Amino acid sequence: MHVIREWRDAGDLINYSDNQNSRLSRKNLASRLDFPFETGCRAIDASGERASATLVMLTRNSELDNVVSSMRSIERHFNQWFGYPWTFLNDEEFSALFREEVQKHTKSKVEFGTVPAENWNFPTDVDKETLDEYIQSQGDREVLYGNIESYHKMCRFYSGHFYDHPLVQKRDWYWRVEPDVQLFCDLTYDPFVEMAKHNKKYGFNVVLEELYYTIPSLFLETKTFIAANGIKLKSAWDIVVNQYQTLVDKTGFSYFNWKNHDDLRQQVQRNLILNRILKQESKTDKDLAKIQKFKNARNVFKDAYKMPGLMLDMIHDEEYNLCHFWSNFEIARTDLFLLQTYQDYFKHLERVGGFYKERWGDAPVHSLAVAMILSKEELHYFRDIGYQHSSLGHCPNNAPGKQLPYVSGGFDDYAPELWYSIFLRGSQPDAPVKNGIGCRCECPRGFKSIEDTSSVCVKRYAQVLSDDYTPFRAIEMEALQAQVEKEIDEYLAAGGTLGDADQFPKSEKRMPFVRGQ
Repeated sequence: MHVIREWRDAGDLINYSDNQNSRLSRKNLASRLDFPFETGCRAIDASGERASATLVMLTRNSELDNVVSSMRSIERHFNQWFGYPWTFLNDEEFSALFREEVQKHTKSKVEFGTVPAENWNFPTDVDKETLDEYIQSQGDREVLYGNIESYHKMCRFYSGHFYDHPLVQKRDWYWRVEPDVQLFCDLTYDPFVEMAKHNKKYGFNVVLEELYYTIPSLFLETKTFIAANGIKLKSAWDIVVNQYQTLVDKTGFSYFNWKNHDDLRQQVQRNLILNRILKQESKTDKDLAKIQKFKNARNVFKDAYKMPGLMLDMIHDEEYNLCHFWSNFEIARTDLFLLQTYQDYFKHLERVGGFYKERWGDAPVHSLAVAMILSKEELHYFRDIGYQHSSLGHCPNNAPGKQLPYVSGGFDDYAPELWYSIFLRGSQPDAPVKNGIGCRCECPRGFKSIEDTSSVCVKRYAQVLSDDYTPFRAIEMEALQAQVEKEIDEYLAAGGTLGDADQFPKSEKRMPFVRGQ
């Protein structure tokens, strides 16, 4: 008997207070703002409406085998039913062999384009010797891909000129595909049509942390751009930043390294109590003994000498948490990156030279821009799509009671040899699992999903999109102190003493926030 999953199964939701990696792949991440377009399989509508969209790949002639591998996987699991055109881009002309070979692996229209030299190469005003020096330095410091000039060019192209190409710009939507990717599940609905129907503008499949030393100044330059242009940030910004508030109380004590509201209240409490003890006139040995008895006093002095925590990129009480959408899988509106705000953002990044002085990837650039420009409900996590590129990927569990038999859309006619590793002859989709959402998924044996191996950013996305998420609110320090002072007075009036305040009862009062937030 199949287990029927309700859209919110309370016993399997995420515990956001748990900082440890957990089996997120077994959790229900759906919310009212973002949920799978289809749980399990949908009966395919081959005659349904189609969007203005293309599958687009930037590649080289030398990558032909990996290109074909990607095509066969995507055709088998999706495009044999929906027939979207393929667009191939290269900074050189495609060979006749390349053109002929890729056409064999799809029934759809195929277009080939060349990237203009001025869009691929760095601006002519960048000194070549200086550029080489920066790139060599990154190699010496072992920055991942930092010593490969073509990699820098690719990241710059995808960040700023990918959308300028006429073969991309003429479509409303694109699905970015890389050479050597595999899908693990059947996608039986049209993602472009569903994105439009649900007012989504940017879709991703993997979200993870970036390597800090590839982008040490990117957040600073992003914040500089935001301030200089008066950008009003949208709600998606919460996904990519950790927000803090440095508070100073009436005694002049600064509160910076507080973890949560309870921790802050306890710090205020102990400092106000200690301040009362120290302000007592005509202290006796008995009074001084109160300080020795008050264990929290030692914490105050210890904190005074403690080095502050390292904030790699703290600017105006915000820190980039390094979460980024892995841009080698993107399903998005083309005009998102043609917006003037994005174009100006790219020009700013270009001007400061981070695409060669550092190894800025297009993924963190896209992610910060998307978070800056979009509301969180305009994002979509394609969690139901099983996907792998290089050693990383995601593979969902199959949905109980929502599986349908595979029906060929013609793939077997134009690609009869199912030679690649995912769907070998005689293989079967994985057994459905509670909270599963996939359609006919077959995850490789031993495969570990990014949701289970590096869950920090998946959890952050799910938390910000969750139904009960509360955005960061600034605390009114004067009101908080008044609350705590009153609680201390009530504690003393009830017979408590300052020296016994380690047992001070936990406050039941709400945290006072700055009005208007």
